[in-house]
Amino acid sequence: MDASITSALIGAIAVGGTALGTVLGGWVQARGGQAQAKAAQQAAQIAAEATHHQALYDRRWSLLAAYLRAASECMEAADQLYTTDSVPETRRRWHAFTLAHAEAELAAPAPLLVPIDDVRKTVGRTYWTAQRSAPARRAWKELHRRAKQGEAAAVRAREAVEALWEVDQDAPHARRATSSAYAEAEQALGGLPGFDDDHTALLLNMTRHQWEAAGRERETRKENHLAARRELVAAARNVFGTDRF
Repeated sequence: MDASITSALIGAIAVGGTALGTVLGGWVQARGGQAQAKAAQQAAQIAAEATHHQALYDRRWSLLAAYLRAASECMEAADQLYTTDSVPETRRRWHAFTLAHAEAELAAPAPLLVPIDDVRKTVGRTYWTAQRSAPARRAWKELHRRAKQGEAAAVRAREAVEALWEVDQDAPHARRATSSAYAEAEQALGGLPGFDDDHTALLLNMTRHQWEAAGRERETRKENHLAARRELVAAARNVFGTDRF
């Protein structure tokens, strides 16, 4: 081949190779830019999901803590009914607890729904038991306090009530109401200044068995609540992963 032709071909190949290299380099850079953009998009999506999950985690944790706190406050208020006539405060605590339960139930993950509801049941049973049993306890406490202070009428009334409670404990109320012990207790309580008809009826309609059963029920309600609370805390620690640290 002529030397001049050979030189021309070599030059053409060199120019072509340079152009091809430029094209390939641009393609690689373009692909690299696309990969970087896709990686940045994925990173942003991951970060957004992580932020969402963290916010949801914090919200669930906060609502669960508020629920447990409201449950404790309602339990305490219900128990105070046995010693003080704090019905409005107890109702307010009950209302706050029902609201906290609704929020916790809405936000809770599925594994916590049953434990949350178990706590609700124990608080509700404690609250309604107190509504039913506490007034008689308060009436007896007031009578006992006045008798202990030496008030003669209160001493007679307390002794009459105690005697009535031992009479025909399993008999229907109608039969007990015709007994002499009932009449004596009714007369003694009626002659006690400041002791109204509601207090009198509460003590006249009680028996020793009922009194003791109400006391046991009160303690059982509290024990059941503590057990349900422990179950909820254990389940929450497992779901949120705090039991692994």
